[in-house]
Amino acid sequence: MSEAPVKRIPNSHLSLLSTAVCWYKMGVDPYHHLICQTPPFRLWLGIVEYLFCDEELLEESIEAALNDKFIQAEDLVFFVSVLGWEQCIQLNSFDGYRQRFDETKEFFLNRIDEAKNLSSKIIKILADERLMKSESAKIE
Repeated sequence: MSEAPVKRIPNSHLSLLSTAVCWYKMGVDPYHHLICQTPPFRLWLGIVEYLFCDEELLEESIEAALNDKFIQAEDLVFFVSVLGWEQCIQLNSFDGYRQRFDETKEFFLNRIDEAKNLSSKIIKILADERLMKSESAKIE
């Protein structure tokens, strides 16, 4: 593994922050809620927790969200997409929901293998970092 520090690209992590806010507003304890017991949600919970446990990363995320115009434009696209899903649910439009779902499925269909590889790399990085932190804590 390289000793060179990893240069992070600024990111607001809006989806992670909004997930935590939703859990808080809805009074959901993700550690005890049944839906969060599935493997994909356990992974998501771990990623959200990682962001909030790393103060430097959390501060970078907030800074990027507040001051980086490119990130703000990207976040706006995410926000508009979320609004579209919300409208389908609020209007009780199963047809609209189905159409959005099918379009999203089609978009990701040829990207699944790439996503699996990237997910594996992310999990390895997080696991290695956690291992290094626990080993350095033992030394101290």
